Amino acid sequence: METYNIIYYDDEFINKFERLKVMIEAEDRPALYRFLLDNFDFLFKAFQDYARQDDEGGVQAFEEADEEIRRELMRPLSYRQYRMIERSFSPWEEEEGLVIWSLWDFLHDNGRIYDKKVMSPAEVSGGSLILEEVYCCLAKGEETNDLSGK
Repeated sequence: METYNIIYYDDEFINKFERLKVMIEAEDRPALYRFLLDNFDFLFKAFQDYARQDDEGGVQAFEEADEEIRRELMRPLSYRQYRMIERSFSPWEEEEGLVIWSLWDFLHDNGRIYDKKVMSPAEVSGGSLILEEVYCCLAKGEETNDLSGK
């Protein structure tokens, strides 16, 4: 079984993140759904893995990290990230595009993604919540390719 330890905002992650924006802008729902499964589904697995490892006595990689990384792992969500979680649960049909964009906005965090080194467990948790809503939104809106939210 694959385990997830610290998720770094390395070049590979940033490239996937930047491709996410391109995929959302393309407004191709099936392609976006596939892209998310292939590139961001690890958020669900990481969240579950963190919980399992914590139940078993802690996430070893967290404990072995240097002081700077441990501080980043303790980073709470920003106010903007909380707003993106709230937006992802929008009950309004016409705001469906905003729900889909909320994942990118959550990770982008007003440009802070480029200054962060690692994804905190709070971000993993919030990101997985939003991703679940985006999947639901994509599944129920298959009849249209409009991701603009208009």
